Amino acid sequence: MIKINRDVCIECMTCVTVCPFTVLEESGEGIRKIEGKKCIGCMHCGAVCPTEAITYDGKPSIVDDELPVIREGFYKDLRNHILKRRSYRHFSEEQVPRSVIKEALELAAWAPSAKNQHPTKWMIIESQDVMEKMMDFILEYVQSTGVSMEIASEMEIGNNVVMGTATSLLLAYASDNAISPETDTAIAMTTAELYLQAKGVGTCWAGYLKRMANNVPKIKELLPELPENHSFYGAFMIGYPEDEEYLHIPQRFKRADIEWV
Repeated sequence: MIKINRDVCIECMTCVTVCPFTVLEESGEGIRKIEGKKCIGCMHCGAVCPTEAITYDGKPSIVDDELPVIREGFYKDLRNHILKRRSYRHFSEEQVPRSVIKEALELAAWAPSAKNQHPTKWMIIESQDVMEKMMDFILEYVQSTGVSMEIASEMEIGNNVVMGTATSLLLAYASDNAISPETDTAIAMTTAELYLQAKGVGTCWAGYLKRMANNVPKIKELLPELPENHSFYGAFMIGYPEDEEYLHIPQRFKRADIEWV
């Protein structure tokens, strides 16, 4: 619940203006929440308040950091970072520290999300034993069903297209009843990935892994049980790249297809 400290509120109305669902209004007693309207907890009101008058459920509505200054020309660095982002599948045996992965996933809390739901939760697999069992179950599944047989044929020549040589695997799951679980998860993962690669950590979106984690019963039994009506919506390979040094930016033959109306 939003609470406004009227002792410091100057009634500048900026919080009322930026609220995406017009939850706040001016009254004879000062700015207040409109009865019956639901706040989505985006904290835009707190972010624009010049006197820090707003709290949410008794907690500050803003983080206790100075507003970052984006230096002039940052867009060039961002563009270059996006152009240099690669999908890595070959990794050294060095484990990526949990603290680095945690930093990336915590940053993803600031990614856009439908109605600020942020439904995505994370499962990190570090155990090589668990990874090997998962791969065994996947191979059993593809050979018995005929689904994605390229996984088995590639594995026969030493190419693991599901996990690469990752030291960690990330599985992202969310409620199937969220407004937009797949999109929200993809945005959160992209945010985390850009941070990880900026820290020198290699990642690769693992579509096979996501599908198999949802479809192979033995994998579901091996991993922690998901809450009811939850599914995996994304997966990463994670590790420090090895034997993959890219000297050029690869061409993209499918560019933006845009219609202006």
